[in-house]
Amino acid sequence: MKQYLFLSLIFLQSICFGQTKSIPKTDFNTFFVCIDSVTYKQLYRSKYLKDTLFFCREQQEETNAGTYTGKYLIGESATLEFFQPKNTQQLGDNFGDWGIEFKTRKINILDQLIKKSNSLKISIDTFTTTVTQDSLQINWYKSISLKNSNNELSILEYQSDYLKNLGFTNSQINQSMTFKQFNGILSNGKKYPRQFSMVTYIKLYADKKLIDRLQNFAKLNNCQKIKNTFTNGETTIEYIEVQNLPKFPIQEIGISLMNNQIYHYEKISENLELRILGKKANFIFK
Repeated sequence: MKQYLFLSLIFLQSICFGQTKSIPKTDFNTFFVCIDSVTYKQLYRSKYLKDTLFFCREQQEETNAGTYTGKYLIGESATLEFFQPKNTQQLGDNFGDWGIEFKTRKINILDQLIKKSNSLKISIDTFTTTVTQDSLQINWYKSISLKNSNNELSILEYQSDYLKNLGFTNSQINQSMTFKQFNGILSNGKKYPRQFSMVTYIKLYADKKLIDRLQNFAKLNNCQKIKNTFTNGETTIEYIEVQNLPKFPIQEIGISLMNNQIYHYEKISENLELRILGKKANFIFK
């Protein structure tokens, strides 16, 4: 599973994907997608994109799950990850691969979600991702996921050793924290330097199997299904049902901005454009 680099943690915040008080809340974390190599190469050419909208990084990451390099558009409350095709079978390395990720707000909440998946008879994969920090291998996060070879819906939970290594106290580790609170500790209260706030909208094509997996993912995150959408009132996933999935199923990604912007249009490539107006911006895939 593709993850954002450690530096991005400073700029993330929460998007709750659940409303029922009895169910622990999870926060929107990351959306990743593998795009064509031309679009990947041209992604950072826009000065407006780099200097105004997003905090940008391109970096290689190594974990026990694999090694990967991506371009990251880091926001105050979420991260967009873009990868280009590679000659491997690893998820995220093939054109059109994509994933949606949420995280828990507190240690041990993931165990509750595992129990919930068992009671609902939802089949999930579990995995603990490790990373090397200061020459020591530590547990970075534990995750549960619903996935196939081309896409993944996952929920992760940072592990205590990783948080301690970042400087969190035992009290902080054991309390419930939104990403705004989480990043406030990491950044010492520094203001996010760009405009990207949160992911508000994802539109994609889905066949029956994917719709079923989206439904199960929604149940685990305690969100509502309204017609052909899953939403919590802040973030909406909309699907268009098809019998056969296209090679590239993502149609649009919508984000909110921190301040109003005048209309701006960026043609990143023949396959991707960015439109900005007011406090909204949309990546539109062709």
